[in-house]
This record gives sequence, C-alpha cells and structure tokens, in this order.
Amino acid sequence: MTRLRSHRGISLLEVVVTIAVLTAATAFVMPTLAGMTEVDNERSTRQQAERIWDAIYGDPADGEFGYLGDMGRLPTTLTELVEQGSQIAFHTADGGTEHIGAIGTGWRGPYLRDFFSTSDLLTDAWGRPFTFSNGQVTSGGPDGQTSTTGDNIVFPVHAPPTTGTVFVSVLVNRIPDALGSTAKLYSPVNGEQVGGTTTKHLQGDSTFDGFWLENITHGVHILRVANTSATQQNACITVTRYVPVSVYAGQQVIREIRMTSDADVKVTDNACTIPD
Repeated sequence: MTRLRSHRGISLLEVVVTIAVLTAATAFVMPTLAGMTEVDNERSTRQQAERIWDAIYGDPADGEFGYLGDMGRLPTTLTELVEQGSQIAFHTADGGTEHIGAIGTGWRGPYLRDFFSTSDLLTDAWGRPFTFSNGQVTSGGPDGQTSTTGDNIVFPVHAPPTTGTVFVSVLVNRIPDALGSTAKLYSPVNGEQVGGTTTKHLQGDSTFDGFWLENITHGVHILRVANTSATQQNACITVTRYVPVSVYAGQQVIREIRMTSDADVKVTDNACTIPD
C-alpha cells in the first residue's frame, strides 16, 4: 500500500519569524552600508577638491602653472575654471605687438575637463557646490554646512601662497653687480602681460648685492636685465638680455645673469642715464 506524503503550507508563525529575522539583519547591515557610502563620498569629494586645486595651480614639474599662471590671479569663482565668460583669451600679442619673450597670457581653459557637466565638476559627492577662498577648495561635508567645520573637507589643509621671490645677480664683463644695471619682470596681470617696476643699481649704492624681486605671482615671467655704461670716449652703451623665469609659489628662484660688451664698464658721474 502506497503511503501518501502530506504537504502543508507555511504557517503564519513562520512568516512572522522570517520577517523578524530579515528586519533584524537589515537593521544590522544598513548602518554599515551607510557608513561605507559616507566614506566613499568623502574620498570622492577630497579627490575632486584636489583636482580643482591642481587646475588652479597646475603642475610646475611639467611646466604647467594652471589658471593662476595664465591669468596672474586666483579665480574669483570656480566657474571661471570651466567657462571663459568675459575673461581675456590666451594670446601672445596685443594689437599686433608681440609679447616680450613671446610668452602667452590669458584664459586657455577649460582647466577642468570631463564627460560630466560643469555643475558636476564643481560639486562634491553630495551634489553641493564647492566653495573657494584664500586658495583653498572647501566642501561642507555630509551636513553641507561650511560653518560647522568639524566635518568640512578642505584642500589643501593650509592656505597656500600664490607668490614667490626672484633673486637676480648680474655679472657684466666679469664685474659682479656692476653699476648701471637694471632688472624688470614682465608678468601676467588679469590675463595681460604687464611690465613691473624697474629696479636699478644706482651710483653710490654701496650695499647693493643683487636684485630682490618679491611677491612675484606663480607662473612664467620674462626677466629683462640691462646694463648701461660709458665707453672711454664717454659715450653710453646699453646691453640687454631677456630671460624666462619660472616662479613657484612659496619658493625663491636664484638667477645669475652674465652680460658682456666691448665697453668700459666704469661709469663716470652723470655720463649716462640709466633707462627704465
């Protein structure tokens, strides 16, 4: 005689127990998953903040000085990194006149490139826009509030400098720091090449030991060094050199400029006027 196997449905108690177990497991796992998501958001936000900062400062090791080097200033808003707007376009001549040293200045962005939209490039992992001040890129973190600094994500941690110093020593006909020497830097200012103040080594300045050019913006500049001296016939002769100089924010650049001429470098009183 064949015995039939009995079949029965799942009882209500078993359903309730199963739901309780799944609920408990979910309650245990969800905080862990949420924590992992926050860690990922923070990591992604920090990486994007660093990308934005790199767009501003460039990679000097590769000869790139970013937005700061091209424009001669920090962006007023991060949007200026990806949208030209009214900013001066990159150029090497003004009105047909070549820049000194053929150095180009002006906006040549976008400095941030990706397949994403502009808003995505400039927002953190929580979808909120980064802020920028004093050379630092900041996200409000999980709570989105930059006023509550405890969870802010800031890159770099300390406000970075934007300028460096150039020290120039001049050797004219083997005479160090010869009288009649001048130094001048041509630098980008808001996207245009502008010549700075001429620094002179004047007669009677016995303490002169070279030119200290301070607060020079991070980027590539053209240094003009000239020397005006008198010949034995009391006539003036000026020798000029133009030298590119890369200035790194927070650092000092030392350059020795050697100049030669057939002139006697001894300058007599009032014999020559040192030009600007």
